[in-house]
Amino acid sequence: MKTKLLTLLLLLFVVTNKAQTVNPTEKEKPKASLDKEFTAGSNLSLKNLTPMQITNLAVLGKLWSFLKYHHPAVAKGNYNWDFELFRIIPKVLAVKNDAERNVVLSNWINGLGPFKTLTPKVIPAAAIKYKPNFDWVTTSGLSKKLIDQINQIKIADRTEESYYVKLYDAETPVAIFKNEDPYRSFKYPDDGYRVLALFRFWSSIEYFAPYRNLTDKPWGNILKEYLPKFIAAKDELTYKLTAAALVAEISDSHADLSPFDNAFRTFYGTMAPNIEIVFVNNEPVVTYSNDEIVGTNSLKRGDVIQTINTVPVAQLMKEKLPYMSASNYPTKLRKMAQLLLRTNDTLMKVSYLRNNQSATTTLKCYPFNRTNYKKPAATDTGFKIINDVAYFHPGRLGKRLNSVMPLAMKAKGIIIDMRTYPKPTDFAWDIGKYLFTKPMDIARYTQGSTETPGLFTYMSYEYMAQARIGIARTDNYKGQVIILVNEETQSLAELSVMALSTRPNTLVIGSQTAGADGSVGMPITLPGGIGSSYTQIGVYYPDGRETQRIGIIPNIVVKPTVKGIQEGRDELLEKAISLLNK
Repeated sequence: MKTKLLTLLLLLFVVTNKAQTVNPTEKEKPKASLDKEFTAGSNLSLKNLTPMQITNLAVLGKLWSFLKYHHPAVAKGNYNWDFELFRIIPKVLAVKNDAERNVVLSNWINGLGPFKTLTPKVIPAAAIKYKPNFDWVTTSGLSKKLIDQINQIKIADRTEESYYVKLYDAETPVAIFKNEDPYRSFKYPDDGYRVLALFRFWSSIEYFAPYRNLTDKPWGNILKEYLPKFIAAKDELTYKLTAAALVAEISDSHADLSPFDNAFRTFYGTMAPNIEIVFVNNEPVVTYSNDEIVGTNSLKRGDVIQTINTVPVAQLMKEKLPYMSASNYPTKLRKMAQLLLRTNDTLMKVSYLRNNQSATTTLKCYPFNRTNYKKPAATDTGFKIINDVAYFHPGRLGKRLNSVMPLAMKAKGIIIDMRTYPKPTDFAWDIGKYLFTKPMDIARYTQGSTETPGLFTYMSYEYMAQARIGIARTDNYKGQVIILVNEETQSLAELSVMALSTRPNTLVIGSQTAGADGSVGMPITLPGGIGSSYTQIGVYYPDGRETQRIGIIPNIVVKPTVKGIQEGRDELLEKAISLLNK
């Protein structure tokens, strides 16, 4: 059980093995898999749509999404739901008013056939974090007949596993999206397939994303906003950038749209100089340089980059930030730091500021995925004593914890550097055995449902008891513990900080963390062979407070400065040592 629990706690879990389906004989195949009518294209042209048509398509998208995960006939695989969309779109576009639209949609539902209903299960209110959002049913101008049909489908007799989705298992209840053809042959999908991409992603978030309510814009408004954008996408790159912007709307640091797709590689650039940067006060600052210059000047640590190939950094950021999916702005900048210096050229002209003096240089560039930074490897092994303070780096420590703890137990303070992903993954729980006097609750998790899509309930207290940190002991370490965090602290690292900070006499210092807490499910694929994962298991403080997007709030805020970077100092570590030496 412990092993499975820690698999859940990894928070970067991407399922692949259970996503595969058995290859039945042709006779046993679901009807959906035999429908090949639109494999060569949707035959839809959606140019010059009126505002009413856009509105009706948005309503259709919500109903199509609802039926995909709720109607028993769709769940059984009786219909290729992608192709049913292509069949119904022309009928919806042809209507002249809401009444005609409602008749078309009502007849569509009737055509799916009868189904059995069940008395809804009674779930205690205290167990529910979020209920499904059906506001659109009463605000879209639907007829009473259509609303009644939808309400009946809500209580349909559905199996846990449907043709298009299942949960991985009870221990790790992330959604597995099945039978979603990626349509890889369409590098630039036609109008109908581009609309399908929007509807597919929207529906997966609507019913299986625990943090749907935390988006900057109401998720229900996204369809109407993005329909014109997807329809107007003029080529492969525009389509994929529009999809990337859609993914970014969920504000989830776990979500990235196929970053290694060739179109994205070309857009961001396939080359890069041997430079590393971080953002300080929204400006890119060199933290490491082993560049080969073409000229006389060389970049140094602490240089503030102003322009790249004569384009101001602010302009480059404005162009590219909309495609960065991140839970908060510091994490957007973290992702931007990995892409800002990409180019398709072998040379890069850079202007920079050093000690308030401007200068320029030209750098040699290399294929970004084979760039050799020639950066010296870290010399420490994840543990050292600094001025009678025990310092742990969980990303480098490996399995040495038990062997070094006798030294750490004698130190006047302990620093845990969680600006990394912990390895081994149970580091926090292992060191917690030395730090606590009793087991402590660290969080509450929520899980989605395939029986009631859109419902998120708290996992049981019995289940969460397995995630507690600490054991009962009186000879625990009693000194102060300080945990270092920044935007690199993400996912399991954030959960580890949550767990460790339940200990009295523990401080968290640094800056806002990535705000991406929860387990990642299988990607939802989109036409064109692209796709994105996202967070699917919600993580909250024991009292129900949010962690997503917010991250871990430091007790003391400390951020790097340009001066500190120039001098090669770790200002967070220095602050922690100074606090322990008071």
